[in-house]
Amino acid sequence: MISSIWWDLTRASANVAWVLVLTIILWGVLLTTRVLRGLDRPAWLLDLHRWMGGLCIVFTGIHMASLVADTYVEFTPLSVLVPFTSDYRPWPVSLGVFGFWLLVIIQVTSLMKRRLSQKVWRGIHMTSYPLYVIIVIHALTAGSDVGTSLYTGFTTALAMTGAAVAGVRWVVGRSATRRANVST
Repeated sequence: MISSIWWDLTRASANVAWVLVLTIILWGVLLTTRVLRGLDRPAWLLDLHRWMGGLCIVFTGIHMASLVADTYVEFTPLSVLVPFTSDYRPWPVSLGVFGFWLLVIIQVTSLMKRRLSQKVWRGIHMTSYPLYVIIVIHALTAGSDVGTSLYTGFTTALAMTGAAVAGVRWVVGRSATRRANVST
């Protein structure tokens, strides 16, 4: 029963972290594009965006710690923190490790935004989109649920929602750039 709890916690925390990343990206798009202008409160959106970033790191940490605690597959602290040190599905697991460190870098630099140039901060922050792709690939290749109809549906829904959010950012961002260029 205990090992089942760890495995269930591993799966649940990964899915919660994934939904949080999607929500964080959505919040970032809402902040950047202001598509809800008049209905949104930018300071509140920014606070929630940052808080969810920290919460996402916590759930990712729970995911990693419960992998180590579970005995079904042998994970060590090293194998969940250093790429290519896991014997279990080395590429998919390493993508998850890279994704974790990219998430940490994005969060830390967000907290240091005032100390970084806008160009550097934005460049790092835009890696949120490749991070999402990394998460999708990791989810489709690393877990034991891969191939089940429920998990495939869940994964497809989150991947498509992420693509839609990125599409809104790209379309609205391009429109804003064109408006700015026309007015200058």
